[in-house]
Amino acid sequence: MEPTLTCAGDNSDGKNAKITATLDEAMLLSGFGIFNIVHMIMSGLMLMGMITLSLVLGFVIPAAQCDLELTMFQKSWLSAIPFAAIIVSSYFWGWIADTKGRRPSMLVSMVLSIIGTLLTSFAPNLISFAILQFITGIFTTGPSAIVYTYLGECNNIRHRDKMVTFGSSFIGLGNVFLPCVAWIILPLDFSYPLDFLDISYRSWRLCLVVCSLPYVLASIFLAFALESPKFLYANGKHDEALEVVKTMYAVNSRKSRDSFPVKSLIVENQVTKLNEHKGVRAVFASMKEQTFPIFTPPLLQWICLTCFVHFGIFAATNGFYIWFPTILNSLALSDSTNMKICDVIESQVEVAAEAITNTTVICDDTIHTSTFEQSIYVSLAFYSMYFIAGALVDFLGKKLLLVATLVVTGMCGVGAHLAADQTAAVILFGIFQMSGACIGLVNAAGVELFPTKYRAMAICLSMMVGRTGAVVGSNLIGWFLQVNCGAGFYLFGFLLVVDGLVCLALPNKKKEKSTPLPESVPRPVQEA
Repeated sequence: MEPTLTCAGDNSDGKNAKITATLDEAMLLSGFGIFNIVHMIMSGLMLMGMITLSLVLGFVIPAAQCDLELTMFQKSWLSAIPFAAIIVSSYFWGWIADTKGRRPSMLVSMVLSIIGTLLTSFAPNLISFAILQFITGIFTTGPSAIVYTYLGECNNIRHRDKMVTFGSSFIGLGNVFLPCVAWIILPLDFSYPLDFLDISYRSWRLCLVVCSLPYVLASIFLAFALESPKFLYANGKHDEALEVVKTMYAVNSRKSRDSFPVKSLIVENQVTKLNEHKGVRAVFASMKEQTFPIFTPPLLQWICLTCFVHFGIFAATNGFYIWFPTILNSLALSDSTNMKICDVIESQVEVAAEAITNTTVICDDTIHTSTFEQSIYVSLAFYSMYFIAGALVDFLGKKLLLVATLVVTGMCGVGAHLAADQTAAVILFGIFQMSGACIGLVNAAGVELFPTKYRAMAICLSMMVGRTGAVVGSNLIGWFLQVNCGAGFYLFGFLLVVDGLVCLALPNKKKEKSTPLPESVPRPVQEA
């Protein structure tokens, strides 16, 4: 049904006509332009910072193993700490975002994450490093799910899918940024002794700090940004929501805010209730109010679907990415290029087992150059998928694109194990990692599936389950690499295929038609 705008006023020429509209109609009239692009870049930087800080340990741990005296078991659980922190705190951040606002939640969490990362870089031993990394991970979690809701709510329905998809592409950019930074910084041979901490400040510590730069830039942007108009509207702040939309219109059209045709918003029924409790009881009552409706029909089926799909995608992509430097190092040390990935890894495991009998062990924390190079190639392939998805989402729709991408990438994961040529295997593995681009598409679907009041909580919960998948995936893959390497590729490859088939249950969403306006009303700004 096409939305209808209501005109009020007694001037027959229409110049002084006042238009009352719903928030979605007003946002359509705000147009598309520089505001949306800058907002997308800011949101993308948040996602870029989140992914670099979550995955940086994959490169830092091999370089820090001598300073922190890490065993293989300690490396395994240490790499899972960022994801464990995300799992623990995702529910909390979802509640904060739905009750206190999207913008302040993300700004506070990013600033504290930056401070935490700086402190972690000075950790003198494994215990302090693990504790600081966990605390920092809690604050890193904040923007990781809220930003999808924030980005979706600050774009009109006509451009929402595309902007969420392009914003999500910064995750791919973060995957390119990370090995580039590691390649530049980790080989640097410097050591500054800090006697008061009994440490030497080496390159891996600097690498941690540099990986927080996207959060620094995003925090500067967000300090000047506006709150989500949908959040303001859902909480009864209709005038403030309209002011935000007017700002969007003024920036996009380069016209005066007063020329915006909509003068008031239609007040719809609000579901927000004042909490009768106080103190701790009020907090728990609010959490219950924000959570229970998500797990009751008709939202129950959608939270189950998004959680399952996120679990599979995170387990396959992030789970394997943590071990990717290890896999590439094994391939670099191999004498033959005509061996399957698992054959190479199994031979390396045998060598490592024989080395245990040695009485003298020399600590080696160097990373082979080809590890950085091939990580960048795979990350570029992953990054390109976001642009492909962004270009196709308007034509194919989220549902068909999700199904096709997950099925194809899942089969490529199986193919990476079967390929005898290492170059072909790395290419197939790169395509396999492209499935990570579907995270943004699932969250874009979530913006439509869940109402504003529960949206951030629902997406945070599904992302929390996804991060659980990353923890489960990384630990299972580490075990499979030592026990049965091929089974890992089969398991997670076919898991993506099942995810794709599950997405067939998503509803088909039609494109919003243009809004017919009176002749006296200025037309929406055209797409830039």
